[in-house]
Amino acid sequence: MGELGPVSQAVLDYVNDSFGYVEFFRVINAAARVTETSHSESWYFRRLVALALEGRIEATVRRDGDNVTIRFRRHQEGEV
Repeated sequence: MGELGPVSQAVLDYVNDSFGYVEFFRVINAAARVTETSHSESWYFRRLVALALEGRIEATVRRDGDNVTIRFRRHQEGEV
């Protein structure tokens, strides 16, 4: 696994400092404020998905036909 860039690190820090599932617009706001950069929503979303795929945070997916919801949170203590 490679090193995280400044935005990915800011996103990871925000998720790890949060309790429960994070709200996407708050993740964007926090990362943009810390790094003083601005990107598209899809750009930030890809960073969240990458953190989940790398196992640095948790993600859950709920599907109802074509409606898909992905929720992100930090790893919970005591859960594997």
